[in-house]
Amino acid sequence: MTPRLPPSVAQAPRHGLRWLRLSGLAALCAVMAVAIVGACAQSDSASEKKTAEAISSEEVITHKEVVSGFGNYLAGRFAYASHDIGSAAEYMRKALDDDPGDRSLLQRTVTLLVADGRIDDAVALAPRLIKAEPSARIAHLLLALDNIGRGRREAAKTNLTSIPRDGVYVLLVPAIEAWVAFANGDSKGAFDLLAPLSQRHAYSGFYSFQAGLIADAAGDAKTAEAHYKKAIEATPGGSLRTVEAYGALLERASRLDEARKIYDAYLAENEESVWLETVQERLAHGEKPGPALSDPLDGIAEALFDAASAVPQESGNDAGLLYARLALDIRPDFDVARILIGETFEALRRFDDAYAIYRAVSPESAFSWTARLRAAGSLAEIGRVDEAIADLRVAMAERPDRSDGAVTLGDVLRQAERYGDAAEAYDLAFARIKTIEPHHWSLFYVRGICFERIKNWPRAEADFLKALELEPEQPLVLNYLGYSWVEQGTNLKKALDMIERAVELRPNDPYIVDSLGWALYQTGDYSGAIYNLEKSVELLSNDPVINDHLGDAYWQAGRKTEARFQWERSLNLNPQDDMAAKIRLKLNRGLAAEAETDTTRQTKTE
Repeated sequence: MTPRLPPSVAQAPRHGLRWLRLSGLAALCAVMAVAIVGACAQSDSASEKKTAEAISSEEVITHKEVVSGFGNYLAGRFAYASHDIGSAAEYMRKALDDDPGDRSLLQRTVTLLVADGRIDDAVALAPRLIKAEPSARIAHLLLALDNIGRGRREAAKTNLTSIPRDGVYVLLVPAIEAWVAFANGDSKGAFDLLAPLSQRHAYSGFYSFQAGLIADAAGDAKTAEAHYKKAIEATPGGSLRTVEAYGALLERASRLDEARKIYDAYLAENEESVWLETVQERLAHGEKPGPALSDPLDGIAEALFDAASAVPQESGNDAGLLYARLALDIRPDFDVARILIGETFEALRRFDDAYAIYRAVSPESAFSWTARLRAAGSLAEIGRVDEAIADLRVAMAERPDRSDGAVTLGDVLRQAERYGDAAEAYDLAFARIKTIEPHHWSLFYVRGICFERIKNWPRAEADFLKALELEPEQPLVLNYLGYSWVEQGTNLKKALDMIERAVELRPNDPYIVDSLGWALYQTGDYSGAIYNLEKSVELLSNDPVINDHLGDAYWQAGRKTEARFQWERSLNLNPQDDMAAKIRLKLNRGLAAEAETDTTRQTKTE
C-alpha cells in the first residue's frame, strides 16, 4: 500500500509571500487573527452551522430566484462556510434588506463586502453599522480611509480616534494617523504619532519600516536610512518591501555598490525570487528610481498590506483579505497585494477566485512571473489541467533559465496522477538548477513519490535518501520512505525508527500516526497498531482508510465485534469502489476474505 499524504502536504512547497513580511509583525499573528474578522465567526452557533449546512451547495449556487429573509441568511452562512466570499456577501446583503436594523447582520455584511473587494458598498453601510455598534472597528476604518481619499482629513482623524486600539489596530491606527499628519505637512507630528510603537520589540519591524517611509517621503535620507537598516536587521536579507525602499534610496544617492549589496543579500536568502529582476535591470542600465512613495495614501496602503500579510493564511482563515482588499483599493497598481489576495483564496481553496486575481496582475509587474505560475496552478485545480499545462510549457520556453516553471508543471501533472510525465518535468527542473541547496529536499521528495507510483523503486528510494541527506529530520520523507520499506519487508528496524521519529515530529498528523499503526500491524505488533490507529481515528474520525485499518487490527487482536463496527463505519464514509468491495467481503466473511481476494488477484496478474 502506498503511504498516504494529507492534501496540504502532498504539494511541493511554493514560494509565497513570507519573504515580503516584516518579522516584527509575525509575532503578532495570533493576536491579530483573533481581532480581525471575528464578526463572521463570533456569533456563529452550532445550530446555525448545522442549519446552513443542510442547504445543498447546488441550491446555493444555482438558485436564481430572490430568496427573502431567513433563506438569504442561511444561504449566506452556507456560502461563507464554503469560503465563497462573493456569494456570502451578496446573500447577506439581500438578507439585510429584509432586516436592516440587525446589528450582527450589518457587521457580517460589511465585513464580507470588504473581503469581496466591494469597498464602496461597504462604505455606504458603515454609518448604519456605527449607529448600531458605535465601536465597530471596520466601519470606522472604512470611513477614515474614504475621508482621507476625498481629502477630508479632519473627519478622518475623528474616525480614527473612535477605533478601539486592540489587535491589529494597535499598529494600524497610529500608522494611518501618522500619514494623515504627514499629508497635512506635519512630519514631526507624524513621527510623534508613530513613536509609541518603537517601545515594543514585537512592533519594531513595522515601526522602522513605516518611519523610514515617512522620512524618505519627507526627503530626510539620513533618518530614512537609519530606519530602513533597523527594519532589514529584523530578518536575514531583509523583507522585500524594505529591501526595495532602502535600495532605491541608495540608488538615488548614487551609492550603487551598497544598493547591490542589499539586493544580493536578499537574493542569497531567496535565490529563486524573481521579484528584484526589474530592480536589477534598472540598476544595470543606470536608471535612477523615483521616491519610494508618490503619495501619503501609498504609505497607508503599505501599512494595510503589512497587516494583511501578518495574518496567517492557513485554510479557513480569510482575515488577511480585509486589509489586502483595502490596500488594493487605495493603490490599484499594488500587485503585491493582489498576489497576497490570490494566496489567501488558494488557502481557502477558492481557486477560481485565485485565478481571476492572478490574471489581473500586470504583465509589466515585477510579480507577473509569480502570478503566471500561480494562475496555472489554480487553473489546474478547477479542472482545466490541459490549459494549465499548455500555459506552463509556454512560460518554460520563455524562461529556460528558471526551474520554477518546470516545478509547477511537475506539481500539476502529479496532482493529475500523471506520475511519469510529472517525473520528467521534475527532471527538467533539476537540469535547470545550478546548485543543489538544502531547500531542494522537497523537489527530491515529490519526484520520489512519482517514481514510487510508477513502480521505479530504485530511483524513488534514491530520491528519498537524498531528500533526507538535505533535510535529515523531515517527517514527510521519514514517513514515506520508512513506510515503503515496511511494505517491502526490508530495513524493518530502521524503517520503524524513521516512522516513529516522524510521529515524534508531527504527533498530531493523523496520516503519519496511521502510518506507524499500519506499519506495526504489518510486523504483527497488533497491540501497538491498535494504540496508534485509535489515536489516528481520534485525530481524523471521518477517514475511511484509517477506520478500516483499525478494524483490521481489532480483528487480528480477537476483538471481532469492534472490528465489524469499524468496517461498517469505514463503509459509511464513502471509500473508493475497490476498497468498499473489500470491506463488504470482510463484513461477510472476516479478514481472511480480503487476503483470499488479494491472493486471487495476484495469481491472475502473474
